[in-house]
Amino acid sequence: MQNQHQSIEDLLKDESFSNYCRGENEQDIHFWQNYLVQNPGKKELIEEAARQYRQLFNTIADMDLREQLEQLQHKIEHTEAAPVYALSNRPNRRGIALYGKKTMIAAALSMVIAGWLLFHSKQTPSPAKTEARYASKPGEKKIFQLPDGTQVTMNAGSELTLNNSYGGDTREVFLKGEAFFDVHQNRNSPFIVHIPDMDIKALGTAFNVRSYVGDKIVQTALIRGLVEITLKRENNKKILLHPNEKVSWKKDEETEAEKPVASAPMEKQLPTPEKVVVAPVKKMDDGTAQELAWANNNLVFDDEDFEEIGPRLERWYGVKVVFGSEDVKKYRFTAIFRKEKIERVLDILKTSKEFTYQIDSRQTIIIYK
Repeated sequence: MQNQHQSIEDLLKDESFSNYCRGENEQDIHFWQNYLVQNPGKKELIEEAARQYRQLFNTIADMDLREQLEQLQHKIEHTEAAPVYALSNRPNRRGIALYGKKTMIAAALSMVIAGWLLFHSKQTPSPAKTEARYASKPGEKKIFQLPDGTQVTMNAGSELTLNNSYGGDTREVFLKGEAFFDVHQNRNSPFIVHIPDMDIKALGTAFNVRSYVGDKIVQTALIRGLVEITLKRENNKKILLHPNEKVSWKKDEETEAEKPVASAPMEKQLPTPEKVVVAPVKKMDDGTAQELAWANNNLVFDDEDFEEIGPRLERWYGVKVVFGSEDVKKYRFTAIFRKEKIERVLDILKTSKEFTYQIDSRQTIIIYK
């Protein structure tokens, strides 16, 4: 990209950038990919220009666009191209005509793009349309495949959305809750999971992400491959996660609301160890990762207090849990349950701590001392 390309309009008029967006010219594709690596500060500008380019050719009515292009092509084919001479080595006649036609096409497309930019500059930007949305209710798990072949197992009370650019230069999804991703490998299109506290970027790998609203801990556990974690609440610090490692980030009340963060270069050292922890995943007796126990219908509590367990019981069984005593909230439990009913789970927990419970007709469980 030349230095004079400082705006989206400049990029949209650049033929090599158009080829990059369409994936038609390998040389142009490599040029822009290398440019992004060498100029990370231009990433947002390039991505927004690419998004607008796709929107130009996807959201403008197909019939209108086809009609405009047909008219332009008709004029071009029936107009004798003016010769264009190189400053050195004068080309043959056939080369002159071809170059003239390309120049006219580029100019004509520039006029279409300029008109489109003028129209959209006067419009109020609207949010990107959602291409797909997957949701699971409390007490429900779902297994499905994304358009690129990525397999997703989604835990109860979760939601996953894809925007309308999924499958282009990047594959970006937005998660609320918990899901396990077995990513279909595509080195030209990184797979990125967005949650409020982290961005998880992978190529071909398998990992679990847990980010429920209200939970104290946000966690990503890597099973296979390699992922890059960006901690959005910690000045975009980056962590490279290896197989059988997990990163846990402890939330506080201030982090429940989004706030702007500044970019920072990659650093291996963690900024605030008391909030960010990288540790090995825990293995169960059968050798599987404890962080994936839920995908095999195993409910695992690992030295967790009742206050943290309550929301998990709500999602797992589709009930409402209410604590009638502050003391009971602080009880801690370690246990594994395999396809047990909730009454059985509570009865077993009662054997180690003193509490009782009631279940009313509205599936509300009241737990008290």
